Amino acid sequence: MKLIFIDDEPIQHFIIQRMIETYLSYLPSTKYYFDATKVLDFLNENKTNNDELPDMIFVDINMGIMSGVVFLHKYNKLRHRLVKKIDVYIMSSSIDPTDLALSKKYDFVLDYIIKPLNKVTLKKILEPQ
Repeated sequence: MKLIFIDDEPIQHFIIQRMIETYLSYLPSTKYYFDATKVLDFLNENKTNNDELPDMIFVDINMGIMSGVVFLHKYNKLRHRLVKKIDVYIMSSSIDPTDLALSKKYDFVLDYIIKPLNKVTLKKILEPQ
C-alpha cells in the first residue's frame, strides 16, 4: 500500500512517520509532502503509471501554499484521468462545520480525521480487514 501525506507542519510528518514505523512497518511506501501543488504535479506526471500512484492520500485542510480545499477541488478535476482510484482522507485540527462538510462534498473523500492522528485511527484505516 502506497501512501501520501500532505501537511505543511513538520511535526505532523514526524508524528505520522513514527507511528507508521512503530505500528505499521510493513507498509512499503509512504511519501511526505509539505506542498499540495507538488502532489498534484506528481499525480499528473504519473497518471498512467499504476505502480507510482498512491493508494491513499491524507491531506491537511489548512495549509499555506495551497490549502487542502484547493487541493481537493483540483484533484477532483484530475482524478478521472488517473489509471487508479485513490482514496482521500482529510486531516485537520478544525471542527468548523464548513470544513467538516468537505468530507461529504467529494465522493472520493472517505473520512474527516481530527488531528493529531493516533495509532487506533491509523491502524483502522490501514490494516487489512
